[in-house]
Amino acid sequence: MIREVIRILNPYESGKSAEYLKKGLVVLCSNENPYPPHPAVIEAIEEELSRINRYPDPDYGELKEAISEYLDVGIENIAVGCGASDVLNNVCVAVLDVMDVVTIPIPSYTMYAILAMLRDASLNFVEYPYYQIESEDIIDKSRGSKLMFLCSPNNPTGNTIKDLEDILSNFDGLVVLDEAYAEFSGKSAVDLIKDYDNLVIVRTFSKFFGLAGLRIGYAVSGNLELIEGLEKIRLPFCINNIAVRAAVAALENLDYYVRIRDKIVESREKLAKEIEKFELLEVLPSEANFLLVRVKEKTGLAKKLEKEGVAVRDVTGLMGLEGEHLRITVGREEENKALIEALKRILE
Repeated sequence: MIREVIRILNPYESGKSAEYLKKGLVVLCSNENPYPPHPAVIEAIEEELSRINRYPDPDYGELKEAISEYLDVGIENIAVGCGASDVLNNVCVAVLDVMDVVTIPIPSYTMYAILAMLRDASLNFVEYPYYQIESEDIIDKSRGSKLMFLCSPNNPTGNTIKDLEDILSNFDGLVVLDEAYAEFSGKSAVDLIKDYDNLVIVRTFSKFFGLAGLRIGYAVSGNLELIEGLEKIRLPFCINNIAVRAAVAALENLDYYVRIRDKIVESREKLAKEIEKFELLEVLPSEANFLLVRVKEKTGLAKKLEKEGVAVRDVTGLMGLEGEHLRITVGREEENKALIEALKRILE
């Protein structure tokens, strides 16, 4: 009954933060913003509860207007979806035909491969140690590709992409740039959509704005035909009223989130230095709200940390990573301290 690709597909391993929270663990596994939303966001949600018997605005004009002001792009350059993953899927639906070649530098976010496989695309994986992409090399190895997925800052390595304009200028297909963590790096390629119509940027309210549970994503591109296509194929009413009001309220209180971002970045650098004190661990440079940590010997450290009450993401075995690795979300000060204390009990 079902397509053969569904039979062979390995399901995406989602984070288990909800399960760990119920168990009372310190949750540092899903790259969530650990701080609460601005009070105005909570107020907006409460006000909208009495109107959940009504459908949302099908065009999402209010949300697009707020995003437009935030990024200084036209409303016509914006398409929305139920989280960034939904937008990424819509891009694949809009662009890919059977056996189209999709280039995916690795290690990176595994959903790219899953979404491309669901379109019966041909996958072209190009490995770069810790996602240090070389523009000339990726251009050469992606010739004939219809689409390329890039992630900046990259999940799980945390580094940003250099020489993006070189790639855009010399790649004939569509570049899908995932900027889910862009606000933590202070770097974005949004300005480039004016010059490159083969660029579409996908962003989210889950990380910087801390609305992961409400599922709000969007795409921006200078390619108006693509944006129109994404809006045409997305499901009607794909974002609920509560999520829309929360997102708009968050954008109206941007200063609050910038202060939180600065706090997280400061904590990231402090946490990296603390983890580096353990001889067995190596921390990779990060511009996101998480750290990739290489464990120099096989220890099963993620499971041991879970037993100590701290949940981190075990990315050992991810394509493009050799050896044992952990991805650790930067939490609140007390959560980061709990992690360090657990590491001391395990490693010392």
